[in-house]
Amino acid sequence: MRRLEKTARYFKNLGTLGFWSQLVCTIVSAGILAFSTVVTGKVTAPFTFYATAAGIAAAFISSFWSFGYIRLSERLRRTSKEPAKAPPRADVVNSLKNGIVLNILGMGAAVLGMQATVGALVAKALTTSAVPYYQAAAPGQSPVLALDVFLVQASANTILSHFLGLASSLELLRSVSLPPAEAAAPAGA
Repeated sequence: MRRLEKTARYFKNLGTLGFWSQLVCTIVSAGILAFSTVVTGKVTAPFTFYATAAGIAAAFISSFWSFGYIRLSERLRRTSKEPAKAPPRADVVNSLKNGIVLNILGMGAAVLGMQATVGALVAKALTTSAVPYYQAAAPGQSPVLALDVFLVQASANTILSHFLGLASSLELLRSVSLPPAEAAAPAGA
């Protein structure tokens, strides 16, 4: 009974931290991506845009997956007096594993988007570096713009969002997977 209460409190704390931190990072990323698209009036690099957008979409889903941990904590708290009515450990572990997979896939998409963005920026920088700043760029060449660099920030925030979700899910999985004797021992003891 005591362990179920501690687990419920841990799920509530880490679920809340994971939800809000992911949500903030993801909203900032989505805002940056939308702003850069609206300002330029077009998607300049489709693969970069879609990979980053996929990472952001997965981050929104992951944010609300973390919200599910908060709801699960309430179920665990309500059943702490009657452990037989608590959700089965296998279901809890399965939910955590699904959250981990979601974050890994989203992080992978965001990393691909970031790599494509950085690659495009390097190519632009190399092709326009030979042109003096006071001359116009040759047709077909576009200089590195601040908005291009802004896309790197969108990808980085998305990766951070997935990292935070991954860290909280892994820590919750660790806490649920510990044998009862180890779960009662304080960390570092």
